[in-house]
Amino acid sequence: MATQTEIQLEPIIASPPRTYLKGHGIDAGPTPFNANEEISNVPPNPEQLELQDSDDHPEASTAYATPNVRAVKGKLFSIYFAVFIAGMNDGAVGTLIPYLQPSYNVGLLQVAILYLINFAGWMLAAFSNVHVTSWIGQGGLLVFGAICQMLAYVLIFWKPPFGLFAASFFFSGLGMAYQDAQANAFAANVENAYRWLGVLHAAYGLGALIAPLIATTIAAATPYWNYYYCIMLGVAAFNVAFLATAFRKGLFRPVSRTAKQTAGSDLKKALSQKSVWILSLYFLFYVGAEVTSGGWVVQFLVSVRGGYPGEVGYVASGFWGGLTLGRLLLADPVNRFGERRSVLVLIACALGMQFLFWFVPNIVADAIFISVLGFCIAPFFPVGISVVTKILPRELHVAAVGKSSPSAQRSEPYSPGNKLKQINNSFPS
Repeated sequence: MATQTEIQLEPIIASPPRTYLKGHGIDAGPTPFNANEEISNVPPNPEQLELQDSDDHPEASTAYATPNVRAVKGKLFSIYFAVFIAGMNDGAVGTLIPYLQPSYNVGLLQVAILYLINFAGWMLAAFSNVHVTSWIGQGGLLVFGAICQMLAYVLIFWKPPFGLFAASFFFSGLGMAYQDAQANAFAANVENAYRWLGVLHAAYGLGALIAPLIATTIAAATPYWNYYYCIMLGVAAFNVAFLATAFRKGLFRPVSRTAKQTAGSDLKKALSQKSVWILSLYFLFYVGAEVTSGGWVVQFLVSVRGGYPGEVGYVASGFWGGLTLGRLLLADPVNRFGERRSVLVLIACALGMQFLFWFVPNIVADAIFISVLGFCIAPFFPVGISVVTKILPRELHVAAVGKSSPSAQRSEPYSPGNKLKQINNSFPS
């Protein structure tokens, strides 16, 4: 049984002492303590290990702990919901393309430009993410990103002129990018991170799964496809409140007193890492495949296979459903089998499904193939986030994830939407 020892010394600091435990991943050296404090061998609650109130503890910027899931479950649920809404946003755009084209009298090229505008928001977030975090902290940036996303739906729900409609995609991209970087960095540093990253991205898939169901039902039953964004506005408002509540402690406060001074150097360090650029390229190709498959499948089935939008609109949900299921079921097998080998095997399976989808001229069969394709590629994004957070020091996680994820959005504007009419005769129908 360990004994307690009282040390009679004059107080050295006025602020509460900080405990550093080797067994919990923290070894920052001795810290001055209050003479009236008792030294105990009883470990603190896991939530105490979470680095908060950093204004009182500027050393928190260099000492990190891996919080227990139970201690941060409220924050986990809030970022899951934020990513879920991002899925609802992305999953609806492709489904609504056949409806917004005649509504605005625009071609597929103009629709593709929407993705380019969205990418501009992501790129701004990529290079400002670290600096804004240093000013308002992780929770503050999550809430700010949610507000930007909500602003996009304020602009879009009343079916504005096409120019304003297009501008809304900048704000949605900016807001989702801020939330995406912070959510991934947070989940990647929780105990058993691979599992919670899988759940995080499954939440995105779930949002993208239900989005085509809701959007197609509204657009097919009424001439007001924009009513879908009335729902999104309400959900986004709840998201702002949920994040603000979950991260209320230290909200809009910087991570540490030195964060503002080190933000620029952290970004430069992240950009100097070869692994960050390799993973950015990895995400570039992955998100290009994901967005093309899930976002343009409906237009492909309408333009090439001759499907009716009100019927084939639900096929997109099959792809996102497969993606969601894969992220839930494959997280543990991928971790056991090995991330690199798993990705290589699943790429081969995904290619097989893609070729079957291309060359089997049957809408029902195509719906099955695209769903299995979504299942096969499901772990790719969580695996990439897991790898980047394993090989880089934790202080670079926000910068690295913030840079890698937006790089993937570059592939969206170059999706094959504006070529569908040209390739109409290239596929069996």
